[in-house]
Amino acid sequence: MLKDLLDFVFPPRCVICGKETDGASVCLQCKSKIKFIEYPLILHRKNTYFYAITRYEGISEKLVKKLKFSNRKRIAEDLGKIFADFVKENDIRADFVGFVPMSKKELRSRGFNQSYLIARATSKRLNIPLFSGISKVKETKKQVGLSRAGRIKNVKNAFKFSQSIPGSLIVVDDVFTTGSTAKEVARASKGFVKGNFYFIAFSQKIG
Repeated sequence: MLKDLLDFVFPPRCVICGKETDGASVCLQCKSKIKFIEYPLILHRKNTYFYAITRYEGISEKLVKKLKFSNRKRIAEDLGKIFADFVKENDIRADFVGFVPMSKKELRSRGFNQSYLIARATSKRLNIPLFSGISKVKETKKQVGLSRAGRIKNVKNAFKFSQSIPGSLIVVDDVFTTGSTAKEVARASKGFVKGNFYFIAFSQKIG
């Protein structure tokens, strides 16, 4: 009732164009401009898969930046729906949904982990448990501006699994650039994830 009252007094508006919406953070018109990737599978190695859903440009880029830097946490709910739809459409079968963790210092600085918010929304949509058994045990520099070799070195041994999974795991993130973070999380999962490992990013940044 409180949500309905607030929506009546302060109607939800699209974070991109400002139009009123039916409760979503992005209107249908802006959502239609998102550039989805025709062939989303980036890399496949044995039981490890790396995907990206959209191109990191236009609406996708704006959504990621508004979520991360403008504290528009409601966007994570919409992204969770996009992730859940992607998982179903690509027949990805997993038992848990996890997320790329932040260090304690990073979490204090931003105040929240956007990947966690997206993963939580995705797990609810898919009705499978949220997995929080991955931690970031090493402080790293920001990946932006680093060379490919620098990115790999920066995140090496940065992640650790504290729990084993007797099935398959999806790990979600906002942006896939060189894949250094994705591959390091996948490396850390060896011996802990008994089934398939799926790393799915909302968007892929080229160049």
